[in-house]
Amino acid sequence: MTSPLTRKKSNLFVWIVLAVLVVSLTGFGVRSIGNGGADAVGLVGSEKVTANDYARALSNRLRAMSQQFGINITFEQGQAFGVDRAVLSDALSTAALDGETRRIGLSVGDELVKKTLLETKSFQGLTGKFDEAAYKAALKQSNMSAAEYDAIIRKEAARNLLRVAVTAGLTSNEVYGLALFSFYNETRNLRWALIDESLLAEPTREPSAAEIEALYLSSPEAYTSKETRKITYLLLTPNDLVGKIEVDEAALRTLYDEQSARFNIPARRIVDRLVYPNQATAQAALDSLSSGAKTFETLVTERGLTLADVDLGEVSRADLTGAAADAVFLLTEPGVAGPVETDLGPALFQVNAVLEAQNTSFEQVSDELHAEYVADRARRQIDDGIVGIDDLLAGGNTLEEIAAQSDMTLGTIDFTDETEDGIAAHEEFRNLAARLKIGDFPSVETMADGGIFALRLDAIVPPAQIPLTEATNAVLADWKAAETRKRLLELAEISKIQLEAGEGFAAVALTPRDETLARRQTVIEVAPANMITEAFKIENGQVAIVSDESGVALVKVTAITPFAENDPQNAGALANFNREIAGRIGTDIYATFSRAIQDEAGVTVNQSVINAVHTQIR
Repeated sequence: MTSPLTRKKSNLFVWIVLAVLVVSLTGFGVRSIGNGGADAVGLVGSEKVTANDYARALSNRLRAMSQQFGINITFEQGQAFGVDRAVLSDALSTAALDGETRRIGLSVGDELVKKTLLETKSFQGLTGKFDEAAYKAALKQSNMSAAEYDAIIRKEAARNLLRVAVTAGLTSNEVYGLALFSFYNETRNLRWALIDESLLAEPTREPSAAEIEALYLSSPEAYTSKETRKITYLLLTPNDLVGKIEVDEAALRTLYDEQSARFNIPARRIVDRLVYPNQATAQAALDSLSSGAKTFETLVTERGLTLADVDLGEVSRADLTGAAADAVFLLTEPGVAGPVETDLGPALFQVNAVLEAQNTSFEQVSDELHAEYVADRARRQIDDGIVGIDDLLAGGNTLEEIAAQSDMTLGTIDFTDETEDGIAAHEEFRNLAARLKIGDFPSVETMADGGIFALRLDAIVPPAQIPLTEATNAVLADWKAAETRKRLLELAEISKIQLEAGEGFAAVALTPRDETLARRQTVIEVAPANMITEAFKIENGQVAIVSDESGVALVKVTAITPFAENDPQNAGALANFNREIAGRIGTDIYATFSRAIQDEAGVTVNQSVINAVHTQIR
């Protein structure tokens, strides 16, 4: 990428920006974030929500969303979903409950804290017992001291006691539960058929000019253009630079060597390990296994464990001690090895799967490495050029002038809320383009694919009715669709009368389809979306006409099966449903209780500290 300014000027600009940031953030509590500081983002009475707690909760929520959606969710994207507001609301609610437990003197002892630590799965080692090293590593990763974590356990346990006290004894109204459960579990058998244009005696006629004009004038909103934003933009993506980057083979071989573990995977085994107190007990277990008297799962259960407790997962020879590695990797197919002496004692190893070594040569992946290398170099070049482009913008250069001095491409787009082509395919562009104002100063923005862009809003064209000469085809299509729908509904009315008189679907030239044991939540893909809803409004033997944008259909109820509340097979499901309702009621009451505490104690929010947290997370 062409460097718009000298490195010296770029560095000077960076230091100026950093100095301004340091001054502007002074007094906003940023220094405490990640350092155990006590700056509060909010207060419920005298109970604080610290910047650390808020930042940790917000980061965890974004991380969880990223795992859920399978993509990296940025702070800005999370903020668009309201994540920051939800996290703050939860934090204030928790602070209110903590304040209440402190007020009434509700707390738990050291034994419960110890028990909770020992039973936390993420703190357990391969033996299923508490692993102090794993515990310390988890605390370090969370930037938390042992005392802080103990306090969290105590507060959570106290809140649970409070919750039990508030919600204990809540039950659902069994009449309500039965009515609701019966409503959702009644089933119906349906016979239905689509009514489409093939059933019409003749095609829908063409409208007259007067009919077209009448529809156009009666529905101006249907033929009105959207607000259009005329935007000039600069764009540079990694793909724009890929062809300009030269790569020698030595660089690719270095990249291959650095990722040897990726391309050369040693032989592995998926293994369970069952440890015994002595060799004799382990041998006796193996003998019972070999004779067929017991299964490996039975042996695990006898040791008071589960298969999850003994699961080592996927291991290589290097993951095991010498004797265990020899025994396990001697097996070329699933089976049991041992007993073998280990650091924990004699053990049996069950090999569940054999995974052979995978060795990929440089020649096999050279094209892949080449693509990765140039893509990475392109992204780096773009990153290195951001400051220079910002310098030019700050110096008053126009987008057109910058395009002439850099690798960025100049373009224009007529943008509406439905535009998704070209640069508008990027979510970052759409978000900025929608809120841009005329006169806004262009700045360099980044995209998820490593590209950058800058925008200028040149004009906003307000919505306006499209001239009939330009909208004729659309009006014609709408008129014919409406006329066809009208004719289909008229045909449906005639067919409905015949069906209700006792004639079959075939007698009215309809091809029926059957849906058995349909519930209110049943979805039938090819039917109008409201068909199930309408079918549950009529009685057995009755017929309903249903329609939506997808088409028209007739549906007849052929059988109704009410929920059998006295059937023993349904008793368990109904009891579970009542418990679920009680749980929801308890959750609502507890949330109301928390809000009442907040209302009584008073809530104060420090937006300055919140903004500082957001700045760091970005």
